[in-house]
Amino acid sequence: MITAPPMSSDLRSAASPRVADAAARAAATIAVPKSAPADSFVLHAPLELLARVGLVPYVAPDRRDDAIAMIDRLADQYEASGDPVAEPAPMALGDPVSAARRLVDALGEGDLDRVDSSADALLSTVSFPEAAGLLAGHVITSLAAAGHAPIGFALGARVRPALSPSLLRGALRGIATRPDWQVRWHVDHVDNGDPNRLYEALRSVPRLGSPGSDFIHPLMSQVQDGGLAEALLAPVLADRFDVTGAARTLTRVAAWSMVHDDPAHAPYGWSHALTMPQAVMNLAGAGVPPRLALAVAATFTAGFRAAHSQVDLPAVIVPGSMPDVTAAELATAASLHEDAHLVKFTLACLHAAADDPRYRSLYLSAALRLVTWWNA
Repeated sequence: MITAPPMSSDLRSAASPRVADAAARAAATIAVPKSAPADSFVLHAPLELLARVGLVPYVAPDRRDDAIAMIDRLADQYEASGDPVAEPAPMALGDPVSAARRLVDALGEGDLDRVDSSADALLSTVSFPEAAGLLAGHVITSLAAAGHAPIGFALGARVRPALSPSLLRGALRGIATRPDWQVRWHVDHVDNGDPNRLYEALRSVPRLGSPGSDFIHPLMSQVQDGGLAEALLAPVLADRFDVTGAARTLTRVAAWSMVHDDPAHAPYGWSHALTMPQAVMNLAGAGVPPRLALAVAATFTAGFRAAHSQVDLPAVIVPGSMPDVTAAELATAASLHEDAHLVKFTLACLHAAADDPRYRSLYLSAALRLVTWWNA
């Protein structure tokens, strides 16, 4: 389902050699994992780089140099953030399918050194779409690395200029640290349900409140371990369905929640409620079986709504009026800000507006809400 956003001639012209050069320099630095366990900055840096590169074409022309400077700044911050891992042991690649299988086996065994050697050998030789086809279906259920690996695969396949999937070496090491953290409730459900009831199921998610932590694993465990995800979402799973329609339902719920629900969760709750399900659904059919993508993406949406929601979803989500702001103004504000979540969310809203144009006003309103939150 991965698609590139439509680009005007002005947007295409923004993908200049300067952008490509800055992105390549930053990627060479950020692709090397750190030896210490990843903190939030290190975890997000590859995704932030992809999002910053993706935003540049939308930025006001007179501020693009500043946006490119933020890419350079990110690379400098990453380089100063800790010691890199040791150079991975050389590994014969063989054919990519076999190499991917070895990497997946190492992930399941939690063997960090073998994961990094395998990832270094494989990801330096394939494109992001090829990497997604080989690996995304195996890592999509992981809640380790904050469940963020799908964002890397989806953005990497969509953003131009193209970068190397070696950027995901750190995310894969993170997954290997906790191979047991998985979305798993769906495994035994093989009957076909009715995906047209997805919105109804999400409207029925009860308010459970915070499980004591806002990290991804406890948020999703709260709806999984108590049986809530299974009870609400198993009846909507199917092998064949309107993937685009389901993806739009999930992104509309996330954008509506950003605009209308508890603003305290705008920066890290409602922003993730869009970026994570959107990425998973963008991989449906592009390395991930659609049924699996729907199970994982809907679990993410249910997890955030259960923990953070204070306002019921309406009977029908409507686009609302167009905000008094342009996409260029939103992209510029995000690109010149240091927060990775704001950068990722703004690009996600622009992608959602391209994928779901009838609801463009809702997505721009959601982006404006987060920009305003940070300005305040």
